[in-house]
Amino acid sequence: MTPDILFNVIIKNRSAVVNSRDVAKVFHKRHKNILRDIGRLKNDWSNFTGLTFEPSSTITEPQNGDSKNKTLNPNLSPVDLETLSRVSKMKFDECFIPASYITKDGRTVRSYDMNRDGFTLLTMGFNGRNALAFKLAYISRFNDMEQELTKRRTLYDLEKRLRKQLTDSIQQYYVGDNLGREILQLTNLLYIAAAGHNASKLKRDRGFGKDVSAFAEVLTSDEREAYIDTENKLISLYTSGVNSYQELKDRLIKHSA
Repeated sequence: MTPDILFNVIIKNRSAVVNSRDVAKVFHKRHKNILRDIGRLKNDWSNFTGLTFEPSSTITEPQNGDSKNKTLNPNLSPVDLETLSRVSKMKFDECFIPASYITKDGRTVRSYDMNRDGFTLLTMGFNGRNALAFKLAYISRFNDMEQELTKRRTLYDLEKRLRKQLTDSIQQYYVGDNLGREILQLTNLLYIAAAGHNASKLKRDRGFGKDVSAFAEVLTSDEREAYIDTENKLISLYTSGVNSYQELKDRLIKHSA
């Protein structure tokens, strides 16, 4: 049995994230303490986003007990002030995305998915013999997943153009009386050739909702490459007169095996 990936950075909703439960496990911390630390970050975040930044050497305190609209005027360069102003507009729930999981006894427990920024903020103060190595390992995994995301986006843009070519070819050469069924059947043939199952089963097996796009959300970059390669072959076969589903399946599945 293949062991679970320890530094488990995944792609979810087209973003590379790590769950707070996995971070707790790796850094040998109780998950409730991780949630506590994230709660403190959330409180600090609300105070930080209430600040404004102006070039000066004084700090203007809020009036009448107002904790917001405090003006921070550190003696910083315009570039530094611009940086602070920009990051003050970052949103907490883009870095820490609420999530949940079901325990063995059926309880629903909250957690957070963190992007790279959220993970960095949370673990910045983690110390110990292995903490640096674990943080570097996570950063490496984020790099891997972000490279995968870039590749997926490139392949997604390529397939959108190819998809139109396939649809146009089917509309031009189809001789039956149910064009919609033909397009759906051939699309699922592409998923079977690229990833072993039709789109519905892939989404179900991998924990995605039925309304998401299987190509845009579910397929890995390697599977997308196989899908696009098969799609090119399907267009070539279909436009050359091979439009029997069974013959197309025999040729495409045999070639992709």
